[in-house]
Amino acid sequence: MNKKITTVLLVSNDRDETKSFNIPTIHVHRFRCYFISFLSLIVCTVTLVSYLLLSIQSYSSEKDHLLKKIASMENDVKLIDSLNIKNKINNIENNIMFLNNYLRERGLKPVEKNVGGELDTNKRIDLSVYEFYNNYTALMLATANNLPLGYPHYGELRSDYGYRSNPFGGRGSEFHKGLDLKGNIGDTVRCTGDGIVEKADWDKGYGKCIVIKHCNGIECIFGHLSEFNVTAGQKVKAGDVIGFIGTTGRSTGPHLHYEIRVNGVDINPHGFLNLN
Repeated sequence: MNKKITTVLLVSNDRDETKSFNIPTIHVHRFRCYFISFLSLIVCTVTLVSYLLLSIQSYSSEKDHLLKKIASMENDVKLIDSLNIKNKINNIENNIMFLNNYLRERGLKPVEKNVGGELDTNKRIDLSVYEFYNNYTALMLATANNLPLGYPHYGELRSDYGYRSNPFGGRGSEFHKGLDLKGNIGDTVRCTGDGIVEKADWDKGYGKCIVIKHCNGIECIFGHLSEFNVTAGQKVKAGDVIGFIGTTGRSTGPHLHYEIRVNGVDINPHGFLNLN
């Protein structure tokens, strides 16, 4: 079997000598295939490297964009936190201001407004702290409104809670179940907490008497009145004028008898005149 032969001529620059080589044609074909494959491999490698470099550059650019977006979102979160804090602090301040006005109207010492230290703007704020204070002050207001706090009438204390001498000039002593606050006939008597008028009628030694029922089994009794400004079954709020000072019943002169009972047992009203 004859093999095809390819002759390769090598011509020098000076053309003095020319050399020739005979190479089987199959080797020439193989070399051409190898060379084309090598070139294809180089082209593919260059293309792949170029693609990878472009992808890395694109990813790097996208990474920078995402980092800027994250930084912007963090600033937005801080702004939202700041606005939430301001709203919650405003709610706290409003509640405390309302409570302070409530206490002043009843002759009580206001609550201090400072609920914490200075705000650290470099730290993320735990909003649950402010939520706690907001809920707590709201609870304080609800509690204050439902408890008989403060004085029903600003007047000189003429007779305290406890044992006292017989005020009618008799011998011995008696137990006084409330406070006697001096006043003039017609002076206003105010409700000391939200509740329902249980009674507005004559009651023996109390004379014209009002009984107001509050939460937790608490009742307030207002005795020796001259007139009523409420009726039985009426809902009243703290500060409402419920009646007027008089000297009805077992009385030595114009004054208000103020009594507090818890579950039917009389207690010293001094515990409700202030927050101490």
